[in-house]
Amino acid sequence: MSPEIEADLVRVFAAGDRRRAAQVERTVETLTPREARLVREAAVMGYVEGAMDAAPTKRGNIPPDSAIVAQVVVACIANEERFGMIAAASEGRRPRKVAP
Repeated sequence: MSPEIEADLVRVFAAGDRRRAAQVERTVETLTPREARLVREAAVMGYVEGAMDAAPTKRGNIPPDSAIVAQVVVACIANEERFGMIAAASEGRRPRKVAP
């Protein structure tokens, strides 16, 4: 791979990282404090439980809560048909009514 192509790829990936970080920040800012706490607690609990089930010997390698929440929010945005409230919050919108 040429150095030019490699540098272009690095720029593309860095731009995607910045875009996702901005979406996560906007999402958390749009949620009420209670909603943000529920998202954080559910995300971390799910991550930790999954990590313990998948690899019990790696229990000490759990990332910080903020990294887990960012990962979960990005996944919710990518699946907006299933997680409409989070997807709307990532665009700075509050849904008028949340379906059960």
